Amino acid sequence: MKRWQFRVEIYAGTLGWVDITDDVRGGLSITRGRSGEGYRADPGKCGFRLDNRSGRYSPRNPLSDLYGLIGKNTLIRVSAGPIGGSLVGRFFGEVPSWPPRWSLSGKDRYVDVDAAGVLRRFRQGDQPVLSPMRRTIEASSPVAYWPGEDGVLSGQAGGATSGLSPLTATGAVEFKPVENYVFATSATVFGTTALADLAAGGRLAAQLPSDATAATAGGPWTVHAAILVDTLSTLSGDVVLLEWTTNGGTYTRWQVKVTTTSRTQLIGITSGGSSTLLIDHPNAAPTFHHYAASASVSGGTVTVRLVTSNSVNLTTTFAGSLGGVASVAVNATSVTSSTSMPAGHVAVWAAAPIPVAIQGVTDAYGVFVRESRRSNLGEAAVDRLIRLAAETGLDLDATPADPGHVSRMNVQLAASTTSAIDDAIAIDGGMLYEARDSGALAYRTRSELYNQAPVAISYVGQTTEPFDPTDDVDDVRNDITVERRNGSSARAVKLDGPLAAKQPPAGIGVYPSAPTLNLLDDSQLADLAGWMLHLGTVDEPRYPAITVQLAAPDWVSAPTLRAQLLALDVGDVLEVTGPPAWVSGRVRTLVTGYSESIDEFLWSITFNGVPASPWDVATADGEQRAAADGSALGVALGASDMTAVITSTPENGPWTQDPADFPLPIRVGGEQVTASAIGPVLAETFTRTGSDGWGNPDAGPAWVVAPAPGQFAVGGGEGLIGINATNTTFTATVAGVGPDLDVVVRLRADAVAVGGFYQQVVRYRVGAGYVESVIRYKTTGQIDLLLQTQSTVLAAVGNVLPYGAGTPFRLRIQATGATVRHVLYPAAASEPGWSATTSSAPTFGDGFALAGFRESSNTQSGLAVAFDSVTFRTPQLATLSARGVNGAQRAWPAGTEVDVWQPAIAAL
Repeated sequence: MKRWQFRVEIYAGTLGWVDITDDVRGGLSITRGRSGEGYRADPGKCGFRLDNRSGRYSPRNPLSDLYGLIGKNTLIRVSAGPIGGSLVGRFFGEVPSWPPRWSLSGKDRYVDVDAAGVLRRFRQGDQPVLSPMRRTIEASSPVAYWPGEDGVLSGQAGGATSGLSPLTATGAVEFKPVENYVFATSATVFGTTALADLAAGGRLAAQLPSDATAATAGGPWTVHAAILVDTLSTLSGDVVLLEWTTNGGTYTRWQVKVTTTSRTQLIGITSGGSSTLLIDHPNAAPTFHHYAASASVSGGTVTVRLVTSNSVNLTTTFAGSLGGVASVAVNATSVTSSTSMPAGHVAVWAAAPIPVAIQGVTDAYGVFVRESRRSNLGEAAVDRLIRLAAETGLDLDATPADPGHVSRMNVQLAASTTSAIDDAIAIDGGMLYEARDSGALAYRTRSELYNQAPVAISYVGQTTEPFDPTDDVDDVRNDITVERRNGSSARAVKLDGPLAAKQPPAGIGVYPSAPTLNLLDDSQLADLAGWMLHLGTVDEPRYPAITVQLAAPDWVSAPTLRAQLLALDVGDVLEVTGPPAWVSGRVRTLVTGYSESIDEFLWSITFNGVPASPWDVATADGEQRAAADGSALGVALGASDMTAVITSTPENGPWTQDPADFPLPIRVGGEQVTASAIGPVLAETFTRTGSDGWGNPDAGPAWVVAPAPGQFAVGGGEGLIGINATNTTFTATVAGVGPDLDVVVRLRADAVAVGGFYQQVVRYRVGAGYVESVIRYKTTGQIDLLLQTQSTVLAAVGNVLPYGAGTPFRLRIQATGATVRHVLYPAAASEPGWSATTSSAPTFGDGFALAGFRESSNTQSGLAVAFDSVTFRTPQLATLSARGVNGAQRAWPAGTEVDVWQPAIAAL
C-alpha cells in the first residue's frame, strides 16, 4: 500500500520553484548532520534518479523548457509526508551538476542527482585569510576599499573591491607587518595584519572607478582611513591624513588634517582654491585611530560629520551641494615624522554616517567589547559566530547564548572564515549544521543542548534494524589539557572509575586531548578542561544507528508521535524506551545527524548520535541531584528485596532524608530503582519500657540478646544491661547493618569500679569475629579507650577521661574500609578530634551490638551499663517502591556502587 508522498522542487530562475517529482524514479535518500562527535557537521546529501528521456534535465539542451535556467548549484528542496497529509521539509541544498547517463542502446536516458548542502560550497576552495578590520569593512559594502595590508615587497596598496585600481605609492612607502610597529598603547592588539609606513613622507593615492563616483554623487558618502599620527614626535608640518576630490559640489576638494598643535580638522576647498575650516577639534591622540568624514544633503542643506575612534564626533551644516568622490590620497602633502606613521584601510562608502563601528560597545550582557580596530577583544563566542556569519554573507539561524552560559573570546586573529567560525564554536561548544527547509546554516548553542526533554519511542514495534550500540574507546578523552592561546593552561584527568587514565586493569590507559583555544582569560581554563573531561568520559554506549521504519503499524497508528519524530533535528534528544534486558542503561542519545530513505511505500530513518546524559546538568529544583560519590550497598541486595542498606563515605556524607526529596530515582549497579524514603538503618532512643530483652528499636530489626535475657531491660529512656556474672559478655545484637558506619552512641557509667574494671562495649562488623570500641571503667576513676578485635588490640588510649557514678558520655565511631576511628567525650561537650585511629581493621560481618562486661576481680553486684541512644549517620536504609525501572532487575552484592540516577553536573 502506498503510504508516503514526497515533493522534489528546483529553483529555475524566472519560473520560480518547479516541481519535478513526476520525473523522479523510485525513491530518494537523504543524509544530514554528522556521524561522530565534534562541532563540525558534514555537508548534507540528497540522491535520486531523474528520467531524462525528454532531455529536460540537460542544461545545455536548447529544446528543454529549463534551458538557461538550471546549471551548476541549482537550488533544490525536498519535502515529504503521509499521503493526504501535510508535507514537511527534509532537505534544502544545491545540485552541483546534472551528469547525463544513458543505456548502451540509448533508449533510456537519466540523470543521477547528488545534491549537497550549503556547507559543501562554504568549505571549498582556498579561503582568504582576513584581518578583523578588513572583514568588517568589506562586509559594509564600500564602493572602494584599500586595506593596505600588503607584503613587505609591495610598491602599492592593492584594492579589495572588484575592478579597483591600487593606491599608488609616491615617495618612501614601506609596508610592514603590524607587529613591527610600536604603538603608544602597546598592549592593544590591533585588528590588521600590516600597514603602510608613511613616516618618510610617503603618499598613497588613487582614482575611484566611475561607478563608485556615480554611486556617491549628490551624497551621501563617507571617506575613511586608519592611521597613527604621533603629535608628540617631530612632524615636518600639518598632516593631511586624507584628501579627496569630488566631481562637483560646493567644495571639490576635502581634507582631514592633524596639526602640529594636536588639533583635528575638516576642511573644504572650492574649485577656485578657497578653503573653509568646517570642523576644528582641539585634540588629536597619538595612537592608531579611525578617521572618517561623512556628508549628506537634505533640502539643499549639507551636513558634514567628522568622527574618530578617539571620541571625536562633530557636525556642521552649510547650504550647498555634494559631488561624487573621484579620488583619494593619504598623507597628501608628504609630511614626514620622526616616528612611524602607519596607515591603511582607506575606504569610501555611498553612505553616511560611517557604516562600521569605530568604537567599542557594551553588549547585551552588560560587558564592554572592543571594535574590529582592537580585534573585537572580549566578544562572546556566540556573538562572534553570528557576526562572522553576517560579515561573510552566510544566512545563520542562531540565538545569543543564555546569560548564564556566556564564554568570552580573546582578540580575533586574521584567519579564514571557516577557521574563525570554528574558533568561536570550539569555545562555546554548540553544534553547527544545515537547516533543512532553507539555505541557511543553523547553530545550537551549548546552553540549548542542556536538559532537553526527549522524543520517546518504543523499542518494541517502533524500532528496526540496524539498532547498533557501540561501546568502545574511540571518543574517550580522559586526560585534558586546555591551553589558552598565548596564555596559561589547565589540566583535568580522570583518576578513578572504569575510564580512569591509568594502565589496565586500574583504568583504560591515557587518551589525551590538548586543544589550544582563543579564550579571553586564564580563569576560564579550569572549568573548560573539566567540562571537556566530563564529555570525554561518559561510561555508556553510544548509538550510531537507531532505525525506525515509519511504514510499521505502530508508526502508522501514531501520527502525533510520528510528527514529533519528523521534527527531530540535529541537537535534539531521542530516547528508546523498553529496550531488552541485555541493553545496559537508558538508550538516550543526542542526535548528531541522520540518514533516511523515502519512497511511496517505505520511509526509514537511521539516527546517529552520542550519549545525551552528559548534557543533563544541574538546575535549581531540577531532576538532577548531587552525585553520591563513594556510596555503595552495605549489605547484599536480593533480586526481589525492597529495602537497601546504603553506606556513604565521610567526605560525601549521608543521603537526604527529607520527605520532600522523594520519590528519588537511584542507580544500584546498572539497575534503576525508586526510593520512596531513606532513613537510618538503625535508630534507637529507648523511650519504651520492657524487660527480658530490648524488643524492637525505633527503626531497624529487633535486638537479639544473649546469654541471659533477664539481664536486659528498657526503661527511663535507657537500655540497660545487667552484668550479674564476671568474665561474661552480655550482648544485644542487630543484623544487617553493614560493615561501614558512622554512629554516635550516648551512654553512661553505673558506678566507679571496685576490685576490678568493668566495660561498656560497642561492637560492629559482627560475624565470625568483630571489631569493638571498649570503654573500660577502672577502679582509679579513669577510663581507658580501646579499639580491638576479638583477639587483637588495634589501638589503645589510657586514662582518656575521668568518670563517676552516672557520668554520661558520647562515643562516635566511624568505619570505612580498613580505617576505623573513634572518640569518647562528655555528653554535654562539643565533639573533639578523634581519640584513636587504625588503618588495619578487618571485616567479619554486617552486625552491630551493644554489650557489657566485668572482669573476675570486680566485686560489685547489681552493676548495669546504660545506653541512652544510638544515632546512625550511615548506613542508611532506603525503602524501595520500584525495582528494575530501566528493565534490569537482579541481585547485587555488598559493595555495589550506589548513586542518584541523574547526578548533578555543573553546566559550563
